[in-house]
Amino acid sequence: MLKSSLLEILRTFSKQELEKFEDFIRSPYFNKKENVLQLFLGIKRHAPSFESNDLEKESVWKLLFPEREYNYGTMKNIIHDLTKLSEKFILLEHYSEDSYRCEYDLIEAANSRNIQRFTSGKIDQFEKRVRSEIDPNKYSMIDDLLYITTNFYYAKSSFIQEYNLKHDREDSLRLASEHSLHYFFINSFKLIHNTFAHEVQGNRPVSKTLLEKFFLKLEEHSILEDLLLNDNKDQDKLTKIVTCFYLMYRALTSDGDKASYDKFKSYLRENIKLFSAFELQNLNNCRNTCAINLKTPGSNGAKESLEWHKLLMEKNLFLQRNGLITTPVMSNVINYSIQLNETAFAEEFLNRYAGKLPAESRDNTYNYCMAMIHFSRKEFGKSLECLSKISDEKLIRKYFLKNFILRSIMNSMIMNLLFMHLIHLHISKREIN
Repeated sequence: MLKSSLLEILRTFSKQELEKFEDFIRSPYFNKKENVLQLFLGIKRHAPSFESNDLEKESVWKLLFPEREYNYGTMKNIIHDLTKLSEKFILLEHYSEDSYRCEYDLIEAANSRNIQRFTSGKIDQFEKRVRSEIDPNKYSMIDDLLYITTNFYYAKSSFIQEYNLKHDREDSLRLASEHSLHYFFINSFKLIHNTFAHEVQGNRPVSKTLLEKFFLKLEEHSILEDLLLNDNKDQDKLTKIVTCFYLMYRALTSDGDKASYDKFKSYLRENIKLFSAFELQNLNNCRNTCAINLKTPGSNGAKESLEWHKLLMEKNLFLQRNGLITTPVMSNVINYSIQLNETAFAEEFLNRYAGKLPAESRDNTYNYCMAMIHFSRKEFGKSLECLSKISDEKLIRKYFLKNFILRSIMNSMIMNLLFMHLIHLHISKREIN
């Protein structure tokens, strides 16, 4: 059971989420099986790591049925039921965070029941919200928002005709077209970036895709430049977001032209508050790929990346919508800081955001990062001490960590030998005198 999907899911739950999940299981609407509730209550006491040997199936069975002989089939079914409930819980939690999708789906649900006046009112409410706000904290990826708004305006054009609403149908069709095109552009530019990134990472070059050929043809005739740059002196928020991705695309395909890269980077900085933390990390990955492709000698990718992360830190844009920072982002900041010999900043950053790391990997990530910081300061004993606290077997088995441990041991031994040699020289000198 220790390697089950159920415990893998539960390890991601915060203390508050575990309480909410218990309420969820206790609700007769979602669960009517007492054994399933008792299973959760039995394993909940082993949170947050859920690593105890008491979580083996046979041990849990004794907790549930102390007087009965172990039955594999029954135990499997109870675990299966609780796993399905945990899946439904994280799905509903994820869904409830996407307020745009919830509001739009309510309109569709009401429309399917032909609740005309209610549907009409919800259409007006949703449209006012869409027109007045594009809040970076309300979505993770701009694609999600555009997907919803495209479908909304398209559906609204049908509602106007069906319900005989006093709305401008032409305006809804125009907005549906614009948002659909924006959605297509952003997804396309992201996909093209991933193709470039695949090659940058040392993989075999990918032959030009149909999508890349399509955009190259558009660029030959300056169609995108006219649409997004020349014809939009007073851009709205969505157009600015699309333009940012377009400038990223141009920087990628400019054959390492620094002017194109600087234009993208400058535009992104100017409009940084239009993006969610998650989207900013995506765009930083794009910026990094563009920087690697630069033909300018002497460019320092680590320095630029660290400056970018410091900017996000200054503007409080590091945390995702769930209030957490991802492990890769933490590792990147620490690595860049160490490369630039800014270990004081690395430690400051780690201590500031360590509590925001995912609970299931928090301690291991913290100890690994501190080990790297100590190693870079030539504090090899402290580095080994931190490495010894890492309990993640998968992480320990990885080559890079084994290599790191060996390097720490070797350097620690060398430093000890050097220290002993210096003591010996000091003693010898005193004896001679």
